[in-house]
Amino acid sequence: MQFEFKVGTQEPHQVHFSFNQVNGDLKILVDGQPVVEDLRLLSISLMKRYEFNVGVQEPHTVRIEKQRKLLLAGFRKQNYRVFVDGKLIQSYEG
Repeated sequence: MQFEFKVGTQEPHQVHFSFNQVNGDLKILVDGQPVVEDLRLLSISLMKRYEFNVGVQEPHTVRIEKQRKLLLAGFRKQNYRVFVDGKLIQSYEG
């Protein structure tokens, strides 16, 4: 699963999210620089949250929630929700 979105208006930043369900490799980049790198091989929790800040002059808090299914999660679609400053801006399924 991959998706991108912009954060900020006066100080815009490009956020890129990628997660490979087969090998568990997860990366979040801001303006091409890694801010989160995770390896999700085994997980007990159904939801994982990734939170980070972007911007200096125009700071924003970004949170991405990844929710998996209870059974056979590696073979089923997962839900992703993107929040900027606590407000839901986008949802994805894949």
